[in-house]
Amino acid sequence: MRKESGRMMVKKNLMLAVSTLAIILFSLSGSVWARDLPRGGVGQLGPSGGVLEQLIYPCRATCRDTARDCSDAAESDAVACVQTACAQEISTAQSACATDRTTQACKDAVSSLRTCGATCLTTLRSAVTSCRETLSDCVDACDLQ
Repeated sequence: MRKESGRMMVKKNLMLAVSTLAIILFSLSGSVWARDLPRGGVGQLGPSGGVLEQLIYPCRATCRDTARDCSDAAESDAVACVQTACAQEISTAQSACATDRTTQACKDAVSSLRTCGATCLTTLRSAVTSCRETLSDCVDACDLQ
């Protein structure tokens, strides 16, 4: 029973680290960009805009979906990269942040994790930039049709 409990704790800690890393990655990558399609006459479609956009502008919706897939893949690659390169820093951050994310120990551990994963995060930023450029080019091509 103790082995299972220990394994569950390790899984929870790993999920906490991955979640923390995902939050960091999202904040660094500006993940909200996928919502901000170049306007080109689209205007604000409101809360149901995604559904309406698919119906009114299927080409643009396809561009948006492709861009979202691109950024999701880039994020997955970045998470795997940091997990491989920074296992010890992840473990330290998990322990330091387990009870209180506002402590200096947690902040220091996250800072160390960010430093360790800097190359992975730089690659992520480049990939997200490429996804954005592809989105813009795709939408421009839709507008020419």
